[in-house]
Amino acid sequence: MTFKAIIRKDVIYKNNTSPLCIQFLHDGRKKTIGLGISIAHEYWNAEAQKVTDDCPDRDNIQFQITAKIKEYNKKIQRLEALDVPVNFDTLFETNKSRHAGITIEDGFKAEIERLESLGKINSATKHKYALQVLDGYKSVKTALEAIDLDYL
Repeated sequence: MTFKAIIRKDVIYKNNTSPLCIQFLHDGRKKTIGLGISIAHEYWNAEAQKVTDDCPDRDNIQFQITAKIKEYNKKIQRLEALDVPVNFDTLFETNKSRHAGITIEDGFKAEIERLESLGKINSATKHKYALQVLDGYKSVKTALEAIDLDYL
């Protein structure tokens, strides 16, 4: 995987600036991550992948670019040290809190407990029945993230 700092020439804001990004290349695919910084085109040196010396607030902007590049270098080195293949999925891992490894059964049971604590016994009973029917159809030990159209 390779990456470089670029300026998006196809995006020009009203103040005549364009966003800076890091462009990742892997197996013929590109992924661009914005840095949240925009500068005028004349202040960007594409060959050096740096801000020019005459750019206002040059030090701060270049520091942010360098810090982000170091962060991704560190992630890549960590993945390589763990013998994990470096690709877009592993490098840009989504928020782990959203993938807590909850199974369908865990999700249903948590909802049933919540409904019972609110005194909604009929709704809790419907959820219990739905869980029982699902368990007869396919395993409810499946992770919630694994539900796809085939499962449904």
